[in-house]
Amino acid sequence: MTHGQRKYDGLTLEEKVDEALAILATIAYAFPDGPEAHRYAHEAMIKASAAQEQFWNELKLDVAKKGLWGLLVIIVGLVLAGAATKLGVLAALVK
Repeated sequence: MTHGQRKYDGLTLEEKVDEALAILATIAYAFPDGPEAHRYAHEAMIKASAAQEQFWNELKLDVAKKGLWGLLVIIVGLVLAGAATKLGVLAALVK
């Protein structure tokens, strides 16, 4: 190939078409079920990823809510136990 000459300049039209068809066959091999099925597979993966992200976000929110409620129950329980001790409620019940 000389300087300035393109790769396919010396080929006939039929040879160029054959070369293009060979390249297309190689590309088509990557999509055994066709490009539409390949696109649908990617769309399904994207939907699954979005559903998974939504699941984890909802789970984190639910764990945070339940953790906060648990912490509030513990704090209220400790305050009530402290108040009962301070007022002597437990001592009166034991006697």
